Amino acid sequence: MGDPYLIDNPCTKRMRALKEALKQQGHEAVILAPDIKGIAREPEVVYCPAIPLRKKNTFYRLANGISLALSSICSLGKAGKIDIVVTTTPPALISMAGWLMAKIKRAKLVYDVRDIWPDVALEMNEFTKNSIYYKIFRFIRDFMLKHADLITAVSEGKVNKLKEYAPHQHIVRIPNGFDMHFLQNQLDLTLYKRVAAKDKFVCVYTGNLGLAQGLKQLLHIAGQAKKNKLNAAFWLYGRGAEERELREHVREHQLDNVFFGGKLSNQEIYTVLKAADISFVPLVNENLRDSIPTKIYEALGVGCPVLLAAEGDAVSVLEDAGLGIAVQPNRMDALWKAYLQLYNNLHNNREAMEHMKKRAMERMQGQYSLQYSAQLFVKELKGMCAD
Repeated sequence: MGDPYLIDNPCTKRMRALKEALKQQGHEAVILAPDIKGIAREPEVVYCPAIPLRKKNTFYRLANGISLALSSICSLGKAGKIDIVVTTTPPALISMAGWLMAKIKRAKLVYDVRDIWPDVALEMNEFTKNSIYYKIFRFIRDFMLKHADLITAVSEGKVNKLKEYAPHQHIVRIPNGFDMHFLQNQLDLTLYKRVAAKDKFVCVYTGNLGLAQGLKQLLHIAGQAKKNKLNAAFWLYGRGAEERELREHVREHQLDNVFFGGKLSNQEIYTVLKAADISFVPLVNENLRDSIPTKIYEALGVGCPVLLAAEGDAVSVLEDAGLGIAVQPNRMDALWKAYLQLYNNLHNNREAMEHMKKRAMERMQGQYSLQYSAQLFVKELKGMCAD
C-alpha cells in the first residue's frame, strides 16, 4: 500500500523496486494505489478511488488519506491471497487500513516508515503538540508500532527514534537510495543546452518548492554571486507552496541570475543534473537530522556534486560519496563559503573532480541503490514467513 504507483515520487520508486525484487525471487506482489486521473494503468496494481491531494495541507492530507484508506479496504477482495501486508508512511492515515487488511487476511504486517509522523510535522513547525492533528497522528504512530510484526525505516536516525517509542519491537533500516532505472533516461539535448549555456557555473535545485526545503538559502547564495560578479546561474525546477514568495523575492532583489524552470519529468531531471555543475539539496532547519532528501541520491548517482544544507544522516551519505560539501541549514556565511569552494574546485581541479564523480557514481549505484535496498527488504520479508 502506498502513494500513486506511476508517479515518480520517492514512495513509488521504493515500492516499485520492492515489487521487482519480489518477482525476481518468484513471489507475487500486488500494489494498492490511488486511482489518479490520467495515469496509465499498470498490471499487478489495484487502483482505489481517493480524494485528490490538490494541496499539501492538513485538510487535503486528511481527506486524501481517509478516502484512500476506506477504498483500499473495499478493494481488498481484488488482491487475492495475502501473506504479508506492507504499508508505507507517509501518508500516515493509510497505515490503519493496512493493519485492518492484515487482520482480515490473517497476514503479517510490515510498517515501512519513510517519515515519522507527527514528529516531522513538529520539526517543520507545521503544528504543535497541543493540536488535534498531533494527537491523531501520534495515536496512529503508536498503534502501528505496537501492532506491526516488522518495522522498517529509511535512516539510522529514524531507527533509533522508533526504538525509543517501541523498544521491544523488531526495527531494521531499509534505506532509500538511487533508482538504477534513472540511468535509462536519455538526454533532452534542447534542455541540456539551455541549462549549460554560455559557460556559466550552474547550480540547480529540483523538487518541491515548499515549506521543508528552505530555498531562501539558495537565493541568498545567488545574491552573493551577483554581488561578487560571478559568471553563475541558478535554476529552480518544481512547483510548491512557496513558489510565489520565492519569485517575489527574486524580483525585489533583482536576481537576474535566478531562473524558474517549472516542473520536470524524470527524463528532464536527469538532463538537468547532467548539465549542472552542482545541485543544491536543502532542508529547512537543523531539526530534521534523521531526514535524507531523496534528491541527493539522484544527483550523486549521475555524478553531480552536491551543496547540502542539512545535518545528521544526510551528511553521512554525502561524506561517504565524497562529492560535495555539507553545511548546517541557515548558516548563510558558511553556505556562501562552501559554494565558493565548489566554484573554485570545479574551475581549478577538473581532473580531480572527474575522479571524485566516478567514485560517487559507483558508490550510489552499488550499496546505495534502491535495488540493493529492495533485496534487503525481501530478505526481511522471507525471514518473517519462515518464522
